[in-house]
Amino acid sequence: MTGDRLSLQHNVGRVIAGKYELRELAGEGGMATVWRARMYGAAGFSREVAVKKMKAEFRAIKNYIDMFVEEARVGSDLQHPNIVQVYDFCQDDEKSYYLVMEWVDGVDFGSFVRAFRAQGHPIPWPLVAAIGVGVLRGLAAAHERRGPTGQPAPVIHRDVSPQNILLRRDGIVKLSDFGLARAMDRIHSLTAPGTVKGKLSYLAPEITMGRSATVLSDLFSAGSVLWEGLAGAPLFDGERDVDVFAKIRRGEVRPIEQVRPDVPVALAQVVHRALAVAPRERFPSARQMANELASVLATVQSPTDAQTLLGRAVDCARQWLGGARSTARPR
Repeated sequence: MTGDRLSLQHNVGRVIAGKYELRELAGEGGMATVWRARMYGAAGFSREVAVKKMKAEFRAIKNYIDMFVEEARVGSDLQHPNIVQVYDFCQDDEKSYYLVMEWVDGVDFGSFVRAFRAQGHPIPWPLVAAIGVGVLRGLAAAHERRGPTGQPAPVIHRDVSPQNILLRRDGIVKLSDFGLARAMDRIHSLTAPGTVKGKLSYLAPEITMGRSATVLSDLFSAGSVLWEGLAGAPLFDGERDVDVFAKIRRGEVRPIEQVRPDVPVALAQVVHRALAVAPRERFPSARQMANELASVLATVQSPTDAQTLLGRAVDCARQWLGGARSTARPR
């Protein structure tokens, strides 16, 4: 344990807002820490939650406070089984903000891929397809969001990547950090022409060219994640950012069936279409892409069987990784 992490341990046992007891430091990012916590209510009610706390050095900076508040607001707006849920937003006596979220007991997709690769095994393609269905259904809910008066109010994720895809031990797929992506755009105007947002290897070509992200940009990122899950390695890689950008813009995509001959033609076609350089050549919506993936999966497994098998695979991955757990990622 590093000195910084050790210094945070004094918070163990601390109770926030009179009902959230911090139990264990689960993760630490540049802006925040995430704790596994227990929420207590009336008549002995309790549940496990994740509590995200802004670091002390940022709590006096208005832009960061605004970003944290916006993350909570947008995150609480999205209610779907495949999206990490935001439960509460509170402040303590020291004026620190806390975001209370669903605790996801499992692994992130990046760790899942690494665990299988370390064992020398490819991830069975039905598992990758099942994960893709969950991710895309979560995206569909965000992309189809409606405002208070029923007007379209889509939320674009902008950062669909392995670290933001969480796999629960019961086989449920959760997409995280929707609110953060939207918040960073509002506070820092990161979608202005000429700027980029998101992990480089998963950016859509139009974003690397300085154009604004759209719902179709999220579909490209989802396709890149699917390709990585099947191949066991990132689709776009390079020593320099400029090299990665060049590969993405040129559409240098090795057909997945060449890497994984066992992948059905129908699944390969879904991945290939999602990775089209021109947005208009991709699926028109996350829902349609999810339905196509679900149809491929249905040829070999029922949804219930797929979920059960994914849950077992998550447990195996956790064992291979030494019991690592995952929840919503701190930034």
